[in-house]
Amino acid sequence: MASREELIAGIETLIQEGNRLAKDLTADELANAVDLDGWKGLEAFAHVAGTGTMVKPMVGGMATAPAGADAFAAIDIDQINAGIVGARAGKTAADLAAEIETNYRGVIEFIKTAPDETLNAKATVQGYKDTAVSDLVMRMVVLHGLAHIYSVYSSVFNSTKA
Repeated sequence: MASREELIAGIETLIQEGNRLAKDLTADELANAVDLDGWKGLEAFAHVAGTGTMVKPMVGGMATAPAGADAFAAIDIDQINAGIVGARAGKTAADLAAEIETNYRGVIEFIKTAPDETLNAKATVQGYKDTAVSDLVMRMVVLHGLAHIYSVYSSVFNSTKA
């Protein structure tokens, strides 16, 4: 299972790469990039920023869900994602990078103090069955966020090939 140190290092990388994306790509590149889920670059970036606000309640819900029950069964992910992205419409990449920094620094503080029984609890979420909450955070927060950032980069730089 993912250790606190691994989670913190992963979140630090997410913050770092969010800042890098905001500095590396122009507004035009972000407006024209399309990520793996079909979002424009800033929409994907907004999704990553907003996800940082949901980690603490998400972890709590996963850790306390009944054994074997899908902790996200009653959640409409598409609706939540649309709300997250819509709430950040009009923000610049610099605004979103700053929000990522703030939100995920809060996640780091939460991870540092989360009880072991919370991070070690087994949960079922969508396709994941009886998986440690710490592993779910690594996959659904860290790797998911990095995948969106990479996908935006990939869209920009693959579109420049002739």
